[in-house]
Amino acid sequence: MIETMTGRERRFAFRRCSFRDHGMARSWPPRRILVVILAVGLTLLSACAMGGLPESRPGEERIRTWELVSEVAVLASPQMEGRAPGSPGSARAAELIASEFRKAGLRPGGESGGYLQPFELLTNIRLDRASSFEVIISGATLQTRAYRLLSGYVPFSFSEDGEVEAEFVFVGYGITAPELGYDDYAGIDVKGKAVLAFTHEPRERDPQGPFRASGAFHYATNRYKALNARAHGAAAIFLVTDPNNHRAERETLFSLTGASSPGSGIVAISLRSQVADRLVSEDGTTLSRLQQAIDEGMAPKSFLVTGVRIKVKVALIRERGTAANVIGILPGRDPALKDEAVVVGAHYDHLGLGGENSLASDAFNTVHPGADDNASGTVALMALARAFAAPGGARRSLVFVAFSGEEVGLVGSHHYVTQPPMPMERTIAMINLDSIGRMKDRRLYVQGVNSGDGLRAIVREANRGVGLDLALRDDDLGPSDHTPFSEKTRPVLHFFTGPHLDYHRPSDTVDKINAEGLRAVAAIAYRTVAMIADSATPIAYRRTKATPPIGGSSDRTASYEGDFGVIPNPSPSKVLGVLTGGVRPDSPADRAGLKAGDVIVRFAGIAVKELQDLNFALRTRRYGDRVEITFLRDGNEQRALATLQARE
Repeated sequence: MIETMTGRERRFAFRRCSFRDHGMARSWPPRRILVVILAVGLTLLSACAMGGLPESRPGEERIRTWELVSEVAVLASPQMEGRAPGSPGSARAAELIASEFRKAGLRPGGESGGYLQPFELLTNIRLDRASSFEVIISGATLQTRAYRLLSGYVPFSFSEDGEVEAEFVFVGYGITAPELGYDDYAGIDVKGKAVLAFTHEPRERDPQGPFRASGAFHYATNRYKALNARAHGAAAIFLVTDPNNHRAERETLFSLTGASSPGSGIVAISLRSQVADRLVSEDGTTLSRLQQAIDEGMAPKSFLVTGVRIKVKVALIRERGTAANVIGILPGRDPALKDEAVVVGAHYDHLGLGGENSLASDAFNTVHPGADDNASGTVALMALARAFAAPGGARRSLVFVAFSGEEVGLVGSHHYVTQPPMPMERTIAMINLDSIGRMKDRRLYVQGVNSGDGLRAIVREANRGVGLDLALRDDDLGPSDHTPFSEKTRPVLHFFTGPHLDYHRPSDTVDKINAEGLRAVAAIAYRTVAMIADSATPIAYRRTKATPPIGGSSDRTASYEGDFGVIPNPSPSKVLGVLTGGVRPDSPADRAGLKAGDVIVRFAGIAVKELQDLNFALRTRRYGDRVEITFLRDGNEQRALATLQARE
């Protein structure tokens, strides 16, 4: 049964939320502490009203609802600064997680006898003052307007360095979505030109809008718009906040602070709306009227802005730093099985102060708390560590890993599988907990149930007596930390409670956590891990077919996207491109003759400089499409043709 908080437990929650354990008690205002505690209390009252979890296993009673929610409050607090990889806030979070592993009695699994496994990544991008932006207007008298860096414009963190002078084209939202019958680039030539596009998507505030399907969320991201402009031949892209949904007086240009993003292969600028409005006014219109016309008709209104040329120069300074996975090991108690491991993982990083991956247009330089994504999974990870340690562990060893760098390309989990504390060939399964705190209608999504013999039955058994609505999916690949393990042919399970509109926004806060749901998911995960770790024989890996992304039949993009079958290697190659770690048997990549070690540099006519380029190129094609791939093998350029297969 789910417990209520005793006086001691309330004091414990207060102590956690006020950071007295971590030397930060004075940095969080008392009023904010009170708000969090009230939110925690109300959430727990709701949990108690919904019922408990019968038939618990030994150790499961150590998974406490009040403890989960109070720890989410800590990880999602302003002092963690959004936990951007390599940031001081991320380091504080790592310290807290390591402390919990230490108190639970877990053996350090990191480097130099500690819990941290550091790795290098791009952590910050700074402006070089050599950047400039001018608008040249032709007419009776040639005019030049120069705009100030940071007040009128700022380069995106994913912008390439370089100089561009070109004509100016308005391209609506900058989206090409053939499966939705929408293309802002239809009928207009932007090759060699600079394009101006709105942020977000058409009919953003319409809950039934075509771009609200979870499979279509990527169309609203700024990086997608930059890659789409590049794919259409544009020399530069300027993004401006769509005016009708966001108040101009609150508009803030994107910030480079804490950014950690590879380049997109195109000059990319965040432009203030007053500047953009002045440019389109040369053709007698306004941004507001253009957006209204597009949204009402769901049809592009793209045009060449007559008499306007732009001249822009971008210079950025990219800095590399260090982030770290946090690893604790609970040795197995069975002498015959203790050398085999089950990995339990969750990423603890988030977006920091926002940046390019934020979906909030007016909250740049604002802490993105990431309560659901993924403080929820992280606290469940710590709870499972305590729960398994209490009765002395399982027959097999358990490796608990809090990953960093997930939000910037699964960097931490890719690093782990190349340098695991226990060999990958002796790792029999990986269970991933990502965004498990916002359960709706008691539904739990579990991905990868067909990646290992018996996994589907194990998850169903774990749910016995809990009664959640399980949405079980075969596919073992996805945009979270289980994917590098699947690429190493390890059985995986990915637990997720579904998308919501606070995703990658400052509004992903602790007061919205479903405490009963979070406790239920943690309990099911505990039972699942226990059954896998205690089974007499290891789970055998099975190759799976892809299934549509989470969101159900409304995911209209899911059945269109093609599958190629290449397994990327995150290690940097000596040339720009995607280094292939392997290919799936009998996949289009396999039939085209690609092998591990090849470097893909072009796909379907799109230049590939890094993994996000390849992902973008795949999204531009559908199953049945025949595409040309250019790749390097031993330094020699080769070409191949492949027919993409359906993601069934």
